Amino acid sequence: MADSPGFDPYIVLGVDRDADEVVVQLAYRARIREAHPDVAGAAGLEQAKRLNVARDWLLDLERRTLLDAPPAAAPAPPRPTGPRRRGGRRVPGAQAYVGRHADEIRAFLHSIERLVPDERARVNYSLGDAPPPDLELYREYLGPELWAQSQALRDEVERVWERTLDEPAPSVPGLGRLLPTGLLVANLYAQWILLEDFFREALGGLMVRGVRVADSLAWRCTTPWIGSVRHRRYGPRHTEVMDFMLAAGDLPLDAAERLARSWRVNMGRDGRGHRSESIGPGVWLPSPPNVPDVLKISGYLAAVDASRIAPPTGLGEELRPAFHYGVRLTAYVSATGLLDEAGRDYVRPWRDAVMPGA
Repeated sequence: MADSPGFDPYIVLGVDRDADEVVVQLAYRARIREAHPDVAGAAGLEQAKRLNVARDWLLDLERRTLLDAPPAAAPAPPRPTGPRRRGGRRVPGAQAYVGRHADEIRAFLHSIERLVPDERARVNYSLGDAPPPDLELYREYLGPELWAQSQALRDEVERVWERTLDEPAPSVPGLGRLLPTGLLVANLYAQWILLEDFFREALGGLMVRGVRVADSLAWRCTTPWIGSVRHRRYGPRHTEVMDFMLAAGDLPLDAAERLARSWRVNMGRDGRGHRSESIGPGVWLPSPPNVPDVLKISGYLAAVDASRIAPPTGLGEELRPAFHYGVRLTAYVSATGLLDEAGRDYVRPWRDAVMPGA
């Protein structure tokens, strides 16, 4: 075994001498992207070789002990120029962010591994049908090095997330399969840890409609995760939702028919009275802004789980979609407490099913 790789691996990877395995891997993945021939051309081949050697040395305990006394005269790498915010003030480069937040990133990755099944299910459906922030839009402003760090972190989050299998996703008539988006939610939270300082520095006090843009972005990146963890499967109203699920699974045929028909009459129309198989945004669920995020996420998961309830034998094919929508809606409002809004009685279909004529 050679006594030295011939260069300082810490400098090549741009990590501190106390960097652990996670930080080393993140730094390697970010910098190996920069060495790709599409980015660095032919010179990238030699750069990639040095990066591979540096990573191997820092991940091997025996070889790393030989680096306890690094060459004192080793030159520090030039600091990346990074992007500039308006007004010409420079924001910190990528390495500053990674070093500053390495412990927090490492702790978050560990928190992904510690998720219990109910927490993971909440994370998976926490977005509902809301579109997540597209960080690709900020690529030009982040600059190549910070963007590479962001992509390396994304890869690491994906590696950790996929160590655990998700619950099978249900399929709902009219909607298709409800796909879990937990990996996306986890990555958004991790990206905010890495990029918060950059965004707050770059965006400054920029306001849109009286709201700081940086605060709005922070809310969209972190709320789905924060509202999902450390809660029971259906949140504060877990018991009420469980009672409903048991009752819905035991509905007799005549009650299921009343539920489906009542949903089609009372909920299967849009605000102008036109026939519609949707309520709320898209074909999802009512989601006014005054519902706390913890309850809203609880409602999303309750609706997903209610989609797994099979209609009783004998229910006509023409009523099955409305049955599923009615059960999903009732599960959602049971979890959120959103029983009515703007003149719409969201529990009407369920009440007609179990208490006809009431």
